[in-house]
Amino acid sequence: MDYSGFGSRGKFHTNRLLTDAERLACYQQKDAKHAQPMDFLSVIKLNSNYIDLVDRWYPVRGFWAWLSVMLGCGSLVVSGALLYAIIFPLDDPMIAGLVAKMLFALLSLMFFLFAWFGAWYAFKAECLGYTHYPIRLNRNTRKVHFFRQNGTVLTVPWDSLFLTLGQSKSPLVGTTYDLRAHVLDDDGETVRESFSLGYTFPGKPESMNKFWAFLQPYMEAEDGVERTHQELKKSLLMPVDGRREGWRWSVFRTFAPGLHYPWTMLLLCIPLGLNAVGRMLAMNTSKIPQWPEEVERANPEEPDDPYRLTWRDNGPLGWWELYWPLLCTVIGVGAFVGALGWIVSGLWR
Repeated sequence: MDYSGFGSRGKFHTNRLLTDAERLACYQQKDAKHAQPMDFLSVIKLNSNYIDLVDRWYPVRGFWAWLSVMLGCGSLVVSGALLYAIIFPLDDPMIAGLVAKMLFALLSLMFFLFAWFGAWYAFKAECLGYTHYPIRLNRNTRKVHFFRQNGTVLTVPWDSLFLTLGQSKSPLVGTTYDLRAHVLDDDGETVRESFSLGYTFPGKPESMNKFWAFLQPYMEAEDGVERTHQELKKSLLMPVDGRREGWRWSVFRTFAPGLHYPWTMLLLCIPLGLNAVGRMLAMNTSKIPQWPEEVERANPEEPDDPYRLTWRDNGPLGWWELYWPLLCTVIGVGAFVGALGWIVSGLWR
C-alpha cells in the first residue's frame, strides 16, 4: 500500500528547491479547475468557518498493521525454533534433521531479526501513533492547520502555500498522486515542509483536478460554503471527529475503492479482508488527535450554522457498502487462516 510520507523514515523530501515538474503542475489558489467536483471521502466535518479533512494515509490504514503482526510473529517463531536447535543436545531425535542445516539456520537468524525490527517499526508507526492526522482549512482567517505525525500542529496562511500535483512511487501500487502543499522559505523556492491536502487510492492525475474543483471553491468562491455543502450532502463524512471509527466503518473504508465493481471485492477478499482487520487494530491502538486550544479558539463553530455537517448526517450503510464487504472480509480472512493452517500442518508432517 501507499504510505509515502508516513513514518520517521518516509517523510516527504524537504530542504530542497522546487522542481520544474512541480512548477508546471502547480495549482493557483484563485484558479478553479474545470472538472467534476469530487471529495473522495476526504471530509470529516464542514461548517461556515472551516472544513476538516483526513490525511493521505487514512484511506490505506491497516496494511502495515496486519503485515507487521504477521512478520513479527513469524520471525519470533522461527527464531525460537532456531534457538531450540542450538540449545538442545545434537543427538536429540527431534532435531537430528536440523543439524546439517545449522549453518544455514544461523545465517537465517540475522534475516529474521532484521524482519522483526522492520515489523516493529511498521507496527509502531501504524498502531502507536494517531488514528488520523487532520487538516483544517478556515475560509475566514484563510489559515491552514496541519496535524503533524509527532502531535504538533503547523499553522500557515492558505495564500502562502505552493500547491502542486504530488507524485509518489511504491513497489506495490506503482505511481500515486496527491494534492501536495509546500511551505516555502522566504526566497519562494526552497521547500521547508510538505504535507498532502488531498489523495485518492487508486487514482489518476485527473483525480486531483476533481478534488481541487471540490476544495478550491470553499476557500475562494463567494458561494463556496453553499456549493461545498451541496456536494457533501451527496457523500459520506468520515466518523473520526473526536472519536475512533467503528469496526463497520473500518470494513467499509477498506473496500470503498471497489464500490462500483463489487466483484473486485471478492476477487481481492484476502488482502482487503486482512487490511480491514489490520485497520481495526490500528484504529483501536492509536490515539485520537486533539487540536490545541489556540486552534480551537481561532476556529469557532456556531451550533445553529445551517451549513454544518458531520458524520452524524450520513445516511445508513447498505448491502453493497457494508454487508457485502463484511462477507468478503469473513471469506478472505477465513481463506487466509485456512491456507496458513494447511501450510503449517504440512511442515510438521
